[in-house]
Amino acid sequence: MRPSLPQLRSLLKPAELALLDAAITEATTSGVPLWLVGGAVRDLALRRPVHDLDLALPFAAAPFAAAVVARLGANATVEDESRFGTASVRFEDARLDLARLRSERYVSSGALPEVTFVDRVEDDLARRDFSVNAMALGLAGEQPDVVVDPFEGLNDLAVRRLRVLHPRSFEDDATRLWRGARTAAVFDLAPDEATARLIAEGARYLDTISGDRITAELKFTARRGRAGRTLALADAWGILRGTHPALRLDASTGRALQHRASHVPFEVFMALLLTPLPERTAILERLSASRAITTAVEQAARLIEAGAGDATPEVLAGLAGVTGDARTAARWLDPERQPALQSDLGRWERTRPPLDAEELMRLGVPRGPALGVALDRLRRARYLGTLGTRAEARRAVREWAAQEWTVQQRTVETHG
Repeated sequence: MRPSLPQLRSLLKPAELALLDAAITEATTSGVPLWLVGGAVRDLALRRPVHDLDLALPFAAAPFAAAVVARLGANATVEDESRFGTASVRFEDARLDLARLRSERYVSSGALPEVTFVDRVEDDLARRDFSVNAMALGLAGEQPDVVVDPFEGLNDLAVRRLRVLHPRSFEDDATRLWRGARTAAVFDLAPDEATARLIAEGARYLDTISGDRITAELKFTARRGRAGRTLALADAWGILRGTHPALRLDASTGRALQHRASHVPFEVFMALLLTPLPERTAILERLSASRAITTAVEQAARLIEAGAGDATPEVLAGLAGVTGDARTAARWLDPERQPALQSDLGRWERTRPPLDAEELMRLGVPRGPALGVALDRLRRARYLGTLGTRAEARRAVREWAAQEWTVQQRTVETHG
């Protein structure tokens, strides 16, 4: 299970390998220590694909990133976040994230940390959340190809244990609860006794976290995989209730996500989570949800409600144009009734009146509201199959026009 640089190189795509080689060459030439940190080291230990190349060094990241780009050539670009001591290098379809080694201090629960730059990788690892995420692999410097594991994360991986690094971890930053649920779900870990106790106690600190930050954690959950298992743990651990008292994992959501182990589109994921809950509007407000999320949730709820009744043209007209995300979420939540409803909805959306507005006016329908009424009648009749040909449609319009004329004439006679 011990990660190694040759193992890392064997798992990378060509563009990722080019980025890594350029960074190692630059660090070696410049005499700069360089480490692979975070989830990539954990993934190497578990013989899993590496998704993120996160490197750390004891100097400013931006100048180093610029030097890496110079080695790669014109196809590489830098994104500089100097105020955070970070920078990113993009090359073709790959990305390399660089960060200056740092320690963090939290003044109050939920606040962003005060950052101090440090020289030792062990000090940087000490600020992280769980032991399995607090390992580093030397890439250049005095410890090439050496695993730095001050908190015995490799041992925890071997026994499938989730262990938090310090007692105030969740009090300092309660978003770590969401990261813990994801890590446990994806890698089949179980919290040790002390971590389980801290999780139970730490859920109350979630109300110090802004809606935007919680939504970001939910987005990571949808993208990371095994979202259903993550939500089940978040529900069992009190993370959902801590986020909002009415937030819970509905049985229909659990079933919808049960066999979907890979990425779930975020708007679909949010609609799956919130649509079955009566208090979804309040939860959306707590999460500072975007318009796209709110729309997906509201429209999925309308589809679910419509699936319980008759799919009349009036009902279908009210559903026309709902987003694909809402339709997907509704199908997953209600696989028995939604296929028929959405088939009818698709047929309604494809149905057009057999006559256009110009022809209707030639047949005596006046411009204005009556024209819209006639077009709606024709569309409804074609959808229901009561009008087969354009000739039948013209006869029907003449009859409607005559009836309307008769009604109008009687009204004039009545009122003199």
